[in-house]
Amino acid sequence: MKKQLSIWFQFVVCVAVGATAYGAWQEQDTVRGWLGFAATGKSNERNRSRAGVPVIVSEVGRATDNLTFETVGTGLAEQSVVLRAEVAGTVSETFLVPGQRFSKGDVLLRLDDPEQQLALRLAETRLKDAERNRDRLERLRKSGAVAASVYEDTITAAELAGLELERAREALMDRVVRAPFDGVAGLPSVEPGDRVEAGAELATFDDRRTLFVEFDLPETILARLDTKSKVEATTPIAPGRVLKGRVALIDSRVDPTTRAARIRVAIPNEDDFLRPGASFTITLELPGEDYPVVPELALQFSSGALYVWRVVDGKARQVEVKLIRRRAGEVLVDGVLARGDQVVVEGTQRLAPDRPVEIIGDAASTGVSSGGPKIES
Repeated sequence: MKKQLSIWFQFVVCVAVGATAYGAWQEQDTVRGWLGFAATGKSNERNRSRAGVPVIVSEVGRATDNLTFETVGTGLAEQSVVLRAEVAGTVSETFLVPGQRFSKGDVLLRLDDPEQQLALRLAETRLKDAERNRDRLERLRKSGAVAASVYEDTITAAELAGLELERAREALMDRVVRAPFDGVAGLPSVEPGDRVEAGAELATFDDRRTLFVEFDLPETILARLDTKSKVEATTPIAPGRVLKGRVALIDSRVDPTTRAARIRVAIPNEDDFLRPGASFTITLELPGEDYPVVPELALQFSSGALYVWRVVDGKARQVEVKLIRRRAGEVLVDGVLARGDQVVVEGTQRLAPDRPVEIIGDAASTGVSSGGPKIES
């Protein structure tokens, strides 16, 4: 019985093997294709590993880190005073005409001075009398007819008379207000016949051939400023005009409270159109250093540091950088980068140090920097 079962089992196995072989012979094209697909898949996987990560790159550029500083200040005259009366008196004559230009020393206003004129004539007369007496005794002294002490008294009297004359002249000069420098008078606050007290304000007087505008500049950008820095100004007095200026003064100290230094800018006013007291918007162009420029997309952050992926000999290299400034989709950075270096802007997710990369395009042609095509990770 067992012998019969063994014979039947062998028979069934032979039939199954034959059927399988016959089926494989009938479908030999399908089997061959399946085997070829498996081999091709493994080969493609190996090739992809060798080809590297597909990336889009951008070339490193260079740019100057220029800054524009803008502030508002008030215009000041180059020289500006308030004319005041030295002494009390009545205004007898005034030449103060608003807007009229005067030269230094010109008479602007007079106070009545009859008493001072009389005191001056008396002092002149006393001096002449003292000098005649001194000269007469000097001649007598040579002949021995006058004691030396008497002669010395006449010399002292003549000197005192001279001092009295100087005082009388000063008192008379105090009744006259003169231009302290070349400048323009403002609106007078007095008229002939007005009584004024000592120290009373008479009018403003300005030298406005050049106007100054003062403002504070933060200490963080103070080093960028010098007397050659480009300065432009605008003011409501001259709408539409861009005025050229220059840095006239940089304060020698930084205010410890504001952490800023006082700056004075000079604006020429040859046509006398600008006015002290007006508001001015000052714009300073502050030059900086040259730095590498990369697209903002190239900047990566990890472990508290910023870096970019630079492509060197077909491999990704991590370069640590310091952010200097952002501007219009680009960043100025400080790092070991040279003009023309290639940095990765797309495909950074799969990168590792020294991993091979395959450059499939650049940012300029693919529009990556403006939000164009991206690589799918």
